Formats: sequence, C-alpha cells, structure tokens
Amino acid sequence: MEYLSSSDSEEDIEIIEHILSKKKNIIPKINNYITDVVHAYTDPQFKGSFRMERCTAYYVVKMFEESIFFPKNNLSDPTITSENHILSFIWFSANKCSLRDVSERFGIGLTTQFRINNRVMDFLVSISSKFINFNEGSVGLSQEFQKVSGMPGVIGCIDGSSIPIRIPAHKISIIL
Repeated sequence: MEYLSSSDSEEDIEIIEHILSKKKNIIPKINNYITDVVHAYTDPQFKGSFRMERCTAYYVVKMFEESIFFPKNNLSDPTITSENHILSFIWFSANKCSLRDVSERFGIGLTTQFRINNRVMDFLVSISSKFINFNEGSVGLSQEFQKVSGMPGVIGCIDGSSIPIRIPAHKISIIL
C-alpha cells in the first residue's frame, strides 16, 4: 500500500484549492413570495390559489404556531415562520405541485421543504380528530333509514349495477 509522501502535499494543496474555488450551486428561488404576492391576493384570488378561505388558512397557521410541531427555536433559519410552513404545505397539497416547485416558490431549500411538509402533516394528523367526525349524524341517518327499510342500525346501502357480459351460447342456462 502506498502512502502519501511530503512531495504529494503540493498536489493535495492544488486539489483542495480547486475544491474550495468551485462556486456553490445556488438554486434560484422566489424571494418574499408570501409578503409580496400572497398578502396582495384578494380573498377570491387566495381561495383560487390555496383552495380554502384565507381565514381558515390563518386559523391553521395560528394553531400550528401554538403547537409542539412548530420549531420555536429554529437557530438554523428563524425566517421560516408558521405562516410559511402552513402556506407552503397547502400550496403543495392543493396544487399538485412538485416539492421542488414549492420550495423554489416559497424561497426554501428542497430538504427544508420536505421537513416542513412532514412537520405539518404530523400536526394535521394530531388535530384531525377535532375536526373530522364520521359519527356525526349517523344516529339520525340510521333512524331515517330504518323508517324507510325497516332495518335497524343501517346508515345506507349500495345500489346494484348491471354489467353486460358476453355469455357463450352453451352456458346461457347456467347464468339464467
């Protein structure tokens, strides 16, 4: 096995200088998208872009900011607000955009946007039981269905479907 000698140090220095002299690959991003664009949206424009009312989105922003899922002491990037978390996630969800598109639009790195999405999804799962209730109205629906059908404890039914099937001539008696 060969070891580096002191004569190789010049070559090492050249390699290190080459690595350090390379410019970092900076991905262009939209700066201040929320303050410059989103805040200027009218309410109908906001709803058209985010697929929800502005007051609903900012209610979720407030809840997220008060939750344990929002990093309060984010020393790496204190500029990523709860508003940025929620609006970038809603944009990602509502517009079927790629993660790259959302991260560039909201001025965030790709990996950071991935982490934001995971954080917001965890938050939404944690509050889902407060807002999604499948049992609401089931008792009344069951009673109404029982009046119509005479069957207790049923909340609905599925209608039959007719699917045309080609039957071989020698098998018609089996189907009928």
